[in-house]
Amino acid sequence: MRVCFINPHDTVVEDACWDEPLGLLYLGAVLEENGVDVEVLDMNFHNDFKALENSDADLYGVYCSSPLIRSVLNVNSFLKETHPHAIRIVGGPHATCVPGDLVEHFDKVIIGEGEKAILEVLEGKFVGKLAQSPPIEDLDTIPFPARHLISTYDYHRRVGGLPSVGLITARGCPHHCAFCSEIWGSDVRFRSAGNVIAEVEDCIDHFGIRAFSIRDDTFTLNRERLLEMLSGFEELDIVWRCLTRVDQVDGGILRAMKDAGCTQIVYGIESGNQRILNNLGKGTTVKQNAEAIRLTMEAGIQTKTAVIVGSPGETWETVNDTISFIEENPPDEVIVCVFTPYPGSPVWRDPARFKMRILTRDVSLYAAVGPEMLGNVVVETEAMSSTEIVDARDIMLTRFRELGLVPAKHSLEEGLKYA
Repeated sequence: MRVCFINPHDTVVEDACWDEPLGLLYLGAVLEENGVDVEVLDMNFHNDFKALENSDADLYGVYCSSPLIRSVLNVNSFLKETHPHAIRIVGGPHATCVPGDLVEHFDKVIIGEGEKAILEVLEGKFVGKLAQSPPIEDLDTIPFPARHLISTYDYHRRVGGLPSVGLITARGCPHHCAFCSEIWGSDVRFRSAGNVIAEVEDCIDHFGIRAFSIRDDTFTLNRERLLEMLSGFEELDIVWRCLTRVDQVDGGILRAMKDAGCTQIVYGIESGNQRILNNLGKGTTVKQNAEAIRLTMEAGIQTKTAVIVGSPGETWETVNDTISFIEENPPDEVIVCVFTPYPGSPVWRDPARFKMRILTRDVSLYAAVGPEMLGNVVVETEAMSSTEIVDARDIMLTRFRELGLVPAKHSLEEGLKYA
């Protein structure tokens, strides 16, 4: 059996070769551990379809997030024509949240985590087109991503100026923000600190990688485990960045993170208005946003914040509150996003509850960040039209550029990875 996993060409971002397709590398590792021949084809490098045409796999597995839906369906059509006898499966966030969009096109749609499900698909366990296995309780049992299946150094993300790889140390999030699909659920499952450190050592020993982009939703969620990981990171002399919440840090933790090689933290502060934070279900306060920015900068860690325009209840007054907040609490960098109701999120499921209007359910138009996507605002609030939300985003970007907080080219890639 030969399996080819495909990361479709991303037409949303200009530089789609930013991060490696870590999920596909996990699946590849599981299959290789079970004696299956695996290749990973990233079509952001090979978008002429030649490599895909020359592949001779028995099964093709395609990754699908919501903005990639058109690319995914193009790949599927090509496979049906050129490899009619091969099995075609699809998985990823969009397959998990809206499997009905894909079930008529593919032989199997994997819902949720794929590591166990992909093996069971090969074993013929599932009847029908939907394949779903229970979440893996012990994440330490999952092999490390099969990074040898790609050219790691071809990807463009740099951490501390060094080539980096992604690292996932936990799955799930206990919070229920209005914009989040929660594809891993609300029960957080943690890898042990020892298992994470062993993966870091593996990257150093086998790939010469000493820089990491930690992709957990909230890296600092478990303090005891965090401190154990930080001790190992410091000993290994690595550099890394992460995402976390403003209510999950303090001065002591931030200093320890700095000592352990943390170069950057991204916070989703979202708004400078408390009512908007409440509407989003963040469970944080404007005061906590300000305190986290101050403490992180005092610790010497680059502080990047993401703000959202067009959230439930947004008005011109709340937009100005966010601008004023950043003026009074300037981080090192600001990402400006427009509110995007991805499939599976609370707003997607029930926009009326949030007093919002979704203008289109064509998710191929759902790009959340950057001046390149000016037309793709897909919501309206009670007080703001989509055109006004675009105007507000432009005003924010202009002001934050004046403050030196936004690069000359607004980072669409960063914003989408944050989102």
